[in-house]
Amino acid sequence: MPVGFALHESDAMPTATPLISLLNDLRGREFDLGEVSVTAEMIARYLEAVGDQTSAMLPCGEAPPSFCLALRRGLTPQVQLPADMFGVYGGHDLEFHRPIRAGERYRLTGRVTDVYEKMGRSGPLTIIAREVIVRDSTGCEVARIVERQIVRRRPVEHTAP
Repeated sequence: MPVGFALHESDAMPTATPLISLLNDLRGREFDLGEVSVTAEMIARYLEAVGDQTSAMLPCGEAPPSFCLALRRGLTPQVQLPADMFGVYGGHDLEFHRPIRAGERYRLTGRVTDVYEKMGRSGPLTIIAREVIVRDSTGCEVARIVERQIVRRRPVEHTAP
């Protein structure tokens, strides 16, 4: 079965679901997510929020690698789901190329990289994969974040007779 298609019980051939068709139009389009000026205070607040005591060993003004997650502002680019669907966080992968430092500006771009369906224990699921790239002021890639969102239909509520 081709990626991004679902086989419906009444169909003999795979058909694209409306969500997959919508997201395929977004796939690969790059979105500017803006610039962020990193401060020592931002790094300190992050370290406190995650309870990180070990990063005190990092050079002064250098953020721990996972700090890039605080820059991305949630699942971006955002995807408006149909009212009968909901999504949950499906995990992430991180690549680090250079340290993030206080006093520097970083530009973030994002895109939907893949959309596919798979069968879960409770029925069909749509997986939306997103990528956020963090670049420094010279345009060099500092970090790459790949995140997955799991989307499924809301359960139908049955009313008692």
